[in-house]
Amino acid sequence: MINKRTALLILVITISSCSFVFSQNTNTDSTFADTINPVVYITQDSLDFLIQQRDSLVDELLHYADTFLGVPYRWAGRSRAGFDCSGFVSTIFAHINISLSTSATYMEGSGRQVLDSLIKVGDIIYFQGTQRNHVGASHVAIAYEILPNDVIFIHVAVKGGVRYDRLSSAYYTKYYYKTERIEIFDVEYRYKVRNK
Repeated sequence: MINKRTALLILVITISSCSFVFSQNTNTDSTFADTINPVVYITQDSLDFLIQQRDSLVDELLHYADTFLGVPYRWAGRSRAGFDCSGFVSTIFAHINISLSTSATYMEGSGRQVLDSLIKVGDIIYFQGTQRNHVGASHVAIAYEILPNDVIFIHVAVKGGVRYDRLSSAYYTKYYYKTERIEIFDVEYRYKVRNK
């Protein structure tokens, strides 16, 4: 029996191989202006199906993350005995067969950067400057809930372990760096319905 993740990957591969692919460099919500992003044209039914499957996968990701609430912080930890921030994020994404670096610095670039106003649940949120003399991303979290003027994220804090926090809090606003969306969650960007 094929699980949801496998079915989604098969569908994406099938649609990609059977569709017209066009290079597009009009990404207005990405800082990677020199990146060529293929757009795959599909039917509305196919797009609706991909969105439904993506949303189901994001729900599974966040439900799994919830099971670790309260697990303590542990430097370089990647288990229920303790996590550091990137160990937690990489472990949660591994649950849905997405392989990410266990270093916040090297995890950066795993997806397409999105505007702050377009953050969605399941996106990876990066912070910088949380550690002295650290270049690039130094802390990472997962967007958990989108509110009208705020984002709640789940992450591992030195004090409190796995917990929720708000992006609008003074501390996290100070260190906020950027947000990225992994390719398999970036359905509306990668797939378009061709106008007749």
